[in-house]
Amino acid sequence: MILFILLSLNLTLEDAIGMGLKESPTYLQAKKQFMITQKTNASAYSTLLPSAYAGYVEGRTRSRLDGLEIYDSTDSYYNIRMEWDLTPGDLLNAFSAHYGNSSAYFSFMETRNQTIYEIVSQYLNTLKLEKLFESRETAVRRTENNLNLIEEKKRLGSASNAEVLQGKVINLQAQYDLMETEKNRKVYLLRLKKLIGFEARDSLLLEEPTVDFKIPEKDSILILAMDNDPLINDYDSELKKARFDFTNTYMNSLFTVSFGALYQYQDSRAPSSSLLHDNYDYSIGFSISIPLFTGFSRVNDMMIAELRVDLAELKLKEREKELRISVEEDYMLYEEARQKLQLAETTLKFAEESHMAASERYRLGESSMIELLGAEEDLLRAQYSLTEARFDWYLSLYRLKRLMGRLYEE
Repeated sequence: MILFILLSLNLTLEDAIGMGLKESPTYLQAKKQFMITQKTNASAYSTLLPSAYAGYVEGRTRSRLDGLEIYDSTDSYYNIRMEWDLTPGDLLNAFSAHYGNSSAYFSFMETRNQTIYEIVSQYLNTLKLEKLFESRETAVRRTENNLNLIEEKKRLGSASNAEVLQGKVINLQAQYDLMETEKNRKVYLLRLKKLIGFEARDSLLLEEPTVDFKIPEKDSILILAMDNDPLINDYDSELKKARFDFTNTYMNSLFTVSFGALYQYQDSRAPSSSLLHDNYDYSIGFSISIPLFTGFSRVNDMMIAELRVDLAELKLKEREKELRISVEEDYMLYEEARQKLQLAETTLKFAEESHMAASERYRLGESSMIELLGAEEDLLRAQYSLTEARFDWYLSLYRLKRLMGRLYEE
């Protein structure tokens, strides 16, 4: 037992989340995809900036006539050119790229939240089964002791066959419950290890989370959810991007305006000569182009852009409705879990008192072993119910934290 503890790793919920974010393939792929999208959209910003070029050329010229060298010259030449071509469409594309990046970021954050909640749920369910397994082991030991006591009393003639049979049934049921709980505990533990990057043979000691936060009122939760929900922010960014794309498409269907500027400097020198030749030139231009006929492509582009705006608006409205329902549902589940936890604590208190009274009555000879076994069963069920109610309450808390955007902070 000592060796097992030494080789086991104490794992908190926060540690499990941190490890899971480093190991989850879904999360890591979403992160890489977000980075690719961000870099791809960054090219739209480059069109807002001027371009600069520089060049250098060096050459030698030699001439001969009848074997005599009559000309030999080495010239060097360099130039610097700056140009800037800007259209209103470039500005709109830059805004569109900005909101495209925002949409990709919030989509990535939704994947991150899903990954974290999966780890939280798996961790809490595994820990609940660990606690239930400990209670089941205690139940088996208690029922075995009770069965031995009943059989001993039967040999002495102070217990009936009915009491022995009931003791055996209770003991067998306790063993069955233990086997079922042990199987589920191992399955959930293996799934948790897979999520957070551990090997199947690794030993973990899970720690019960500490609740250091307070759940606000339902209206406050809804406000926080609307502000922090990644999908709402994702669809809102999609809508803004679609509107800028629509505006750009509409402007291009009417006319195209561009502004251009060019500055160029050149310098050349011949080493054999003291003369320096340099010149520079610049130009500023403004152009407007009006399409006359483009084979109906402008109409199609306008319809597609408008449909994308409508689609983004529908997605945003649907998500807002879903979120309102989720807040109502999860808050109701939280209140239910809180009330069940209070009832389970009260039930356990009464079950303990009932068990103590039944034990005392049995000791005084005022009740049968069957009554004592019944009180024992009530106590065990109350302990199981309290464990399940406590972890259901934990899950309801973390569901609300997810809605409020406070599931996990690094």
